[in-house]
Amino acid sequence: MDDRNDDALVPRSTELRRLAESRLMADESLPEEDFASEPAKRLIHELRVHQIELELQNDELRRTQEALERSRTRYFDLYDLAPVGYLTLDEAGLIQEANLAAAKLLDTSRDTLVSTRLTRFIFPEDQDIYYHFRHQLGSADEPQSCELRLRRVEAHPFWVRLEASLVTTTASNHTPYRIVLVDIDARKRSEQELSEAQSRLRLVTEIGELTFWEWDPKTDEVFFAPEWWRQTGYTLGELPLRLNEWARLLHPEDQVRILDHLSRFAETPATLTEIQYRLRCKDGDYRWFMARLTALPMAEGPLERVLLVHQDVTRSKLSADRAVHLAQHDHLTGLPSRALLEQLANHMLASARRSGNLLAVLFFDLDRFKAVNDTYGHLVGDRLLRAVARRLREAFREEDLVARLGGDEFIVVLANLGDAADAEHAARDALKVLTPAYQLDGLELHCLSSIGISLFPRDGQTIEELVQRADVALYQAKHTSPGGYHFYHFTTAEPLRGAGGNILCGPPRNTHTPATPDPVGPAR
Repeated sequence: MDDRNDDALVPRSTELRRLAESRLMADESLPEEDFASEPAKRLIHELRVHQIELELQNDELRRTQEALERSRTRYFDLYDLAPVGYLTLDEAGLIQEANLAAAKLLDTSRDTLVSTRLTRFIFPEDQDIYYHFRHQLGSADEPQSCELRLRRVEAHPFWVRLEASLVTTTASNHTPYRIVLVDIDARKRSEQELSEAQSRLRLVTEIGELTFWEWDPKTDEVFFAPEWWRQTGYTLGELPLRLNEWARLLHPEDQVRILDHLSRFAETPATLTEIQYRLRCKDGDYRWFMARLTALPMAEGPLERVLLVHQDVTRSKLSADRAVHLAQHDHLTGLPSRALLEQLANHMLASARRSGNLLAVLFFDLDRFKAVNDTYGHLVGDRLLRAVARRLREAFREEDLVARLGGDEFIVVLANLGDAADAEHAARDALKVLTPAYQLDGLELHCLSSIGISLFPRDGQTIEELVQRADVALYQAKHTSPGGYHFYHFTTAEPLRGAGGNILCGPPRNTHTPATPDPVGPAR
């Protein structure tokens, strides 16, 4: 026997002997052996001590067995009934042991799992993750983990986290793997749903060109989300840090209005308010933005920050402006239509009242336009109208208003005139510009224009009256001197003469239809 083992047992044997001697001395029920000799007494004493030692050893063995049973029970609770799966794999990747949770996760009995490869349960697309995981586990001295999908019979794949470490045993030279399987399928699905929701939100913000920024009224600091940088083109180092720095990017016409609005909102936050402004982006262009303001209170209640949900509305503003332009302008010639004519002409009329200057309304009508439509079709007629509109714009000043009423009728409003001679001079110049032939699609078209003229304040006090009187003058011009002009006058006491030298005495235009002009022919 090894002497070292004997030495190790000495303290234990001495303690056991002492306990046995103590118990023997305390046992008063034992009879005295007076008749026995000293050797016999010592032998009997030794036998009794040895008996007590055996009883003590049996008691200790029983306690050890009970503790072992309790340990086994705890092991069963910790291992078999654990909420996570435990596996032991050999070097070949075969399952050696599995707890109940692992068997339930893999939907396979524990007996069937033994000697089965774990790769059998790994989703095919995740096999490479597992092989890389095994390689890292074999080459590193520390535990490894990975996330992959496992498959079960007639069930969808589910996500688990593998946590593994190497276990070196003294019983053999083999190095098994201890693997913990944690079911993370619910978390992964939640992460996927969150990721999809975030992707949809990003898509919505990109489509709606939405982002946000914050302003702290106490410190005047501003904070911008990354989407704001991308939307405006600025980099992180170029971002404004204070509200006044941000305000320098505003269009000069918007600065005072927007800063005043923000200041009033910080003093008395509303539930929701909205502002629109133009902001200079990195490329130097101003773009239209709309921001909805929301107060972010502190836990105690006072305003902490202002959240501004920020949307680029440049395209919608341009579309709205385009829609307004189309509604107010003639789609064929681009000139103001009847609705815008009335609006702009009334402004010109109000200015003429304040200044005391003369204002004139010139009513144009193409004398032979119907013949062009009848002979060459509406496409040629439309091109002719566009050509007439271009010449009219060239014939008058920028401050004058040139509009199309419809068909072949045009209105020109002249402001800041000294007397009727200025209007007459403008009419003559317009006729000179309109008289030359129009070269369209190889055709040389002659289409003269007649003009009726009314004057403010003499012939009317409103635009409606002045247009009506100019229409009356045009009616006379078309019948007496086509291609000329006539002034309106409501009496014959002081008749005015047009280019044709005829007098307009002013009967209102009625249902009388002038004779149809001769068709216009191509150039000879």
